[in-house]
Amino acid sequence: MIGKQIKGKSFRGLLNYLFGKEGAKQIGGNMEGNNPRELAAEFRFSRQLNPKVSRAVYHASLSLPHKESLDDETWHEITQKYLQAMGFDMNQYMVVRHVDREHDHAHIVASRIRLDGTRVSDSWDYRRSEAVIRKLEQEYNLQSVQPSWEKDSRSPTTGERRQLARTGEESVRVKLQRSLNQATHDHPTMPELIERMQQKGVNIRVGYTRTGIVKGISYQLDGVAFSGTHLGKAYTFPGLQKHRGVNYSPKRDDKRIQKLMEQTVENPTPAVPSKQDDKRIQKLMEQAVENPTPAVTQTNSLPIPEPTNWEQIRLNLSQQYNLPNSLLTELYEKGWLYASQAGQAIFVERTLDDLPTLAKQLEPTGDFTAIPLNSEAPKNGSFWIATDATVERAVLLSDPIEVLSVIALESTVDKEKRKPTLYWSVGDSEQIPLELLRSLDTIVIAFKDNEKVEDLISEILAELPQAKQVSPGQAGWNGMLTNSKPQISKSQLPQSQGWEL
Repeated sequence: MIGKQIKGKSFRGLLNYLFGKEGAKQIGGNMEGNNPRELAAEFRFSRQLNPKVSRAVYHASLSLPHKESLDDETWHEITQKYLQAMGFDMNQYMVVRHVDREHDHAHIVASRIRLDGTRVSDSWDYRRSEAVIRKLEQEYNLQSVQPSWEKDSRSPTTGERRQLARTGEESVRVKLQRSLNQATHDHPTMPELIERMQQKGVNIRVGYTRTGIVKGISYQLDGVAFSGTHLGKAYTFPGLQKHRGVNYSPKRDDKRIQKLMEQTVENPTPAVPSKQDDKRIQKLMEQAVENPTPAVTQTNSLPIPEPTNWEQIRLNLSQQYNLPNSLLTELYEKGWLYASQAGQAIFVERTLDDLPTLAKQLEPTGDFTAIPLNSEAPKNGSFWIATDATVERAVLLSDPIEVLSVIALESTVDKEKRKPTLYWSVGDSEQIPLELLRSLDTIVIAFKDNEKVEDLISEILAELPQAKQVSPGQAGWNGMLTNSKPQISKSQLPQSQGWEL
């Protein structure tokens, strides 16, 4: 079972969203109301008991893996026990069940203010939540999910699980993890591992410093590349040795590794067509009959990471755009920013489920070139950073450099005044995570001055009337950052935030 938590200010906005979903069903709670208006009015009572609590709304969702399901009564039992264990022992709450996705899930809306006026502590609530979920899994014989801080490999994202359920095809990341697990079962040497992966059609790049020290490792399959960090700590170069038992000796192995990397491999055997491939083939066949004009071949490969180029990329971004080294390093370690073989900075766009959708290549001109992960159109992906898993505020920006610039600018303000913030770069309205943003009270539209974004701003304001627009001018927030003493008024960007990502 997977649990997520969000704290906010608007009961009515959240309730409107939950009840607005097709098939939404209220299955429990300790309240009289049965619609957003009535329930919001009831929640107002507890809010009045302690007006000092600005984030009185607690929203938790509990989701079961694909093919698992529970009845309404059992779901209500689980949500009651979850709330009790999380400290909501004397609070207003209600539960809504949704059937709009492939997995069975329930939403809890509760007041963080107890009926005695005290506030439920949120100290270490994410660790506590995972511990509670593990106990509930055992009690109700549900499929167990390993706690996130104990994982050696990154688990499939929601998008990857949906892809598997829809098409029967694993994502490239999951394929690489599984292949590496199989290839390391008997603790091979590093060259032996590389040879085995090449036989599976996987290209491996090991990056070295100028002094011959290994800096990192990346993998490419079917034209898609991942750094070891992006696969999980067990698949980084030191992680392969520590967690997978791969044997590595520099004097013995480095020459052999470098020679193996000179070989570019293709998939050794024809791939078995998937259901998704069959549909695409059928569609192409139909198009061929209607239009005999030859189709243009599209390249679906992302730039291959080259760890040896990272230090130069980091230096360029730091010097040219005045971005903090610590911020750049953290993004690199998370796999959201890397260096390509051509020596260019690659920013990875992702959905809110952390599913990669697109790469943005930073050009010398400061513009970005979009490189799709595959031929399907990206859905709700963007280059984004959240400073906490619980988001209270969102800032919509023009591009990845603007995102990093605002984070750097806002990091100078006292931490006690900061709000957990989602920084989201927007190119068009389809990229905007409307469902999440509608639950937030504070949304800042902070695009650089550009006639092209006027229509986009109008669209956003129509969908998110609570949003407020500010402008950094044509130079953008990076222009402010590169000034010797950037000055930002409170009216421009209220409630600043650091980069504890």
